[in-house]
Amino acid sequence: MSDDALSEQFKALYTQWGDAIANKDHAYLEDLFTGDFLGTAQPWPSLIVNKAQMIELDKAIEAMETEWVKVTAHKVGAEVITIGLVRYHKEEFRDGAAIAEGMPSGSDIAALTHGKVAIYCNGWRHNGERWQIFDHHMVGLARDEGF
Repeated sequence: MSDDALSEQFKALYTQWGDAIANKDHAYLEDLFTGDFLGTAQPWPSLIVNKAQMIELDKAIEAMETEWVKVTAHKVGAEVITIGLVRYHKEEFRDGAAIAEGMPSGSDIAALTHGKVAIYCNGWRHNGERWQIFDHHMVGLARDEGF
């Protein structure tokens, strides 16, 4: 498969993830992340989440409208590494949504990304049935260059 076709495939997977959050499809989220999942986000060096925390964070989103403006995927052995740019039109967390002590709240995250394009780097593995995310990192925000 060409990198362009692979990139389109993973852009569709990112869109499905966003749709699952927006539609409260929690079963989809359970299958999306591997058991050894790790997530981080800049500018918060203390934000480190495992699978259960990531799912709870996604479940705390009450309304979400995003657009994946660009996804680039590369196969590296059996795994796929992606860089994704997503524009956050709307992301609203339930009041008081928190990950853990010393980490940003849902409203902190939404305030940072609202109306902006965030950059994510992810590692994906295939479990024999579907692609799953094992590494998820918000690298930062992109300068709006016509995305």
